[in-house]
Amino acid sequence: MAQLLLLRHAESEWNAQGRWQGQADTPLTERGRRHAAQAGPLLASFETLVCSDLCRARQSAEIIATGAGIDVIDIEPRLRERNAGPWQGLTRPEIERDWPGYLGSGRRPTRYESDEQLVARADAALADIARQAERRGTPEVLVITHGGVIHSLTVRAGLTMVPMPNLSGRWVTVENGAVNVGEPVTVGDAEQHSSQAVEAGSDTPST
Repeated sequence: MAQLLLLRHAESEWNAQGRWQGQADTPLTERGRRHAAQAGPLLASFETLVCSDLCRARQSAEIIATGAGIDVIDIEPRLRERNAGPWQGLTRPEIERDWPGYLGSGRRPTRYESDEQLVARADAALADIARQAERRGTPEVLVITHGGVIHSLTVRAGLTMVPMPNLSGRWVTVENGAVNVGEPVTVGDAEQHSSQAVEAGSDTPST
């Protein structure tokens, strides 16, 4: 069995602007960089780090790895954020103006990646990460991903959603390919370093 700590990336520029990011390759803000730097030493117990291929996750992972003394970062594209389709780059008021009633009812536009699609690729990625970790003899892995990924896995597990600031997330165990979502985790002073950050996958901005 492998234990994976799934964390949302540090604050990005579009988080700070309140924009739906989707798979846009937005960088971290200075506040996000500071938060990641402060989080690094708190995560020094991990020897293995895997991250999404999107810029905000890679930058978070690189800064954390420096502070945690982790030498190698594995990139996993299947851990990228949900494809938000035509909502990518928009603010909540813009979405409510152009797609009235969609957010409140749970409806989504065409080309918006479904929970089922997102969970399927995340499950496959996490199972592969767990197998590699077990072969290496490092069953605890730090995973830097996105709010939509963690949100969808949590919903699939039937767990109560909690606020998800930047650099917060969930413990996940993987045994025989089965992904089980566990307790929520927040690293450092997440509230101080997070904006009202929009992630594709939640009807309301993450706080």
